[in-house]
Amino acid sequence: MIIDIKPSTKTNKRFQATILQHNGIEKKIDFGLKDGTTFIDGRTNNERLAYLKRHLANKTEKKLIENLIPSASLLSATLLWGKHKSLSKNVHELNKLWLNRR
Repeated sequence: MIIDIKPSTKTNKRFQATILQHNGIEKKIDFGLKDGTTFIDGRTNNERLAYLKRHLANKTEKKLIENLIPSASLLSATLLWGKHKSLSKNVHELNKLWLNRR
């Protein structure tokens, strides 16, 4: 479950998510390009679909995304390029998916 999202301390990353894992340990994941623009920034739905298609073509990323494995790939696909133009709504959706998997 995502418990916090804040600006990343890494120079080339946009956000850092703190995730509470099933074992109770917190994990920090930096994701998103620092100067990139995404669906939550106003990119079009066609651009969103192209992003998802491009990244799901990569077998490693596809496995991480489809299996909801906490990773930069999953967070970028679901939070920055998710169904909603709102980061907070996308966080809520991902947290619901994780809770429903238990």
